[in-house]
Amino acid sequence: MNKTDVAAQLASLDETDKRLIQALQINPRARWASLAPIIGVDSVTLARRWERLSDHGLAWVAGHPGAGARGPSAILEIEAEPGATLEIAQTLAADPEAFTIDHTAGGRDLLAIVGASDLDALSDYIMGRMRRLPGVRATRTLLLSSPFTDAGQWRLRSLSSDETSAVERTLDAPTAARGEVEPQLEHALLHTLGQDGRATVTSISRELGVGQRRVREALTTLTAQGRLVVRTEVARAHSGWPVHAWYFLRVPATVAERVGSAMTRLSEVRMAASTIGPYNLVLSVWMRALADVQRLEVAIEEGVPGVSIADRSVVLQSLKKEGRYLRTGGLATDTMVPMLT
Repeated sequence: MNKTDVAAQLASLDETDKRLIQALQINPRARWASLAPIIGVDSVTLARRWERLSDHGLAWVAGHPGAGARGPSAILEIEAEPGATLEIAQTLAADPEAFTIDHTAGGRDLLAIVGASDLDALSDYIMGRMRRLPGVRATRTLLLSSPFTDAGQWRLRSLSSDETSAVERTLDAPTAARGEVEPQLEHALLHTLGQDGRATVTSISRELGVGQRRVREALTTLTAQGRLVVRTEVARAHSGWPVHAWYFLRVPATVAERVGSAMTRLSEVRMAASTIGPYNLVLSVWMRALADVQRLEVAIEEGVPGVSIADRSVVLQSLKKEGRYLRTGGLATDTMVPMLT
């Protein structure tokens, strides 16, 4: 039986699975022993549960270049000629510049989040890459300006507020950055944690041939500098929030900051970011049912005066997320394309 077949049998995560995943959303590198009394399951069982979830792509932890290590990024909307959508998506998925790729229904066939070292490189990638891709009918670019929230802050909401606070107390206290990390070591750490964000300091030290103290200090420094972010992801189709939609809003500039902040309080919103382009606020949301797409749209427009939802798209399939290839149902694969830093 292959991984997809097994994952299909596990399509309904039980409550303990969800509590474990949310705990790791809060503290992705938490020790099992520290989570066991909070979740109410012994540490050996937690480790086994996590191994099952991660082995079958239902949930995973990965390290990514943080905002301090990334250049400018943009949302790229692609309209494809009939029959060309899948080939375009598969071609772009091999690019380190394309972090995330969604196949959507609506005003665009594909939506990709792309990035480069600077604006010139981003422009060269978008224009040059699109010219070389057969089947591309049209593209639109929305430059990402400032995020109000990102998917790393979204939670499953399976833990109580007291349990959430208990997990938060397992986090290491923020520390000031100390010195610099050599580019070669930073690259190696990002590669290793990109494959397994829960890799221990001991295993990383052994793999890279670097002392444990040096590894620990480098991780602390990169995190403090915002150059490393470790996130826990869950396969959307199995999360209880199976519907993914993008909303494209036009908001008066005078209230854009207030509206963007207000959007982060909606439980469905995974990402809210101001953009430069035909829309000035973009939302990525997960919902429990397809009917919620229109319901949420009405709630936004009625609840926030002056906001106009100019367009929306429902994601049919996510092919790549933060550099990782996904299978049907949003299940993670072992294939990771290192993201640009």
